[in-house]
Amino acid sequence: MTDLKYIAVEGLIKSGKTKLARILAEEFKARLILDNQGNPFLKEYYESFSANYNPLALKTQLIFLINRFNQQLEMKQKDLFQKTTISNYIFYKDGIYAHTVLNDEDLDIYKKILNIFAEKIFPCNLVVYLQTSFAEMMQRIYKSGSEFEKRMPSEYWREIFEAYNYYFFNYKLSPLLVVNVEKTDFNNRKDIDSLINEIKNQKKGISYYAPA
Repeated sequence: MTDLKYIAVEGLIKSGKTKLARILAEEFKARLILDNQGNPFLKEYYESFSANYNPLALKTQLIFLINRFNQQLEMKQKDLFQKTTISNYIFYKDGIYAHTVLNDEDLDIYKKILNIFAEKIFPCNLVVYLQTSFAEMMQRIYKSGSEFEKRMPSEYWREIFEAYNYYFFNYKLSPLLVVNVEKTDFNNRKDIDSLINEIKNQKKGISYYAPA
């Protein structure tokens, strides 16, 4: 069993990251860190989105990066009462978006800053990746996404979907548990107990989970 000091839940938009992170924090009696999504450029970024070049893209990505880096610094502060930390994102999450929305020049700037920050982050002991199909992701966006998210072209979400799959297909920074969220009901106690057992017995490398 991996020493589970830090479990990060990650996945595509509307995949259930926050819900599962809250469940795990309760089950493990852990400190819960939720993504700080406050970004003064985000609304205007969505409104002025262009498939070619968006001058707000770099500012938007850097604000997310800085916010998450500050949270990582907070994670390093020891909690005397809670031995485990659960978050609903990985630090490198924004890099997945950055590789999709930034041009080469802006991406080079972004990566230089990311590499400086990466030396000081709180390392994951396990990443739980919530995997879903593109069709399911789009259905969830249309059902419960923001108006800005709903107005984004499907081509944009397709690129994000493919970027996530590529990133986690090549992920090697920590043990990785890939969860099929279309077959896993986070409101079902049996599914939750089964998933928690899988997490507690997670070993090195990549594992795949779907309830029987």
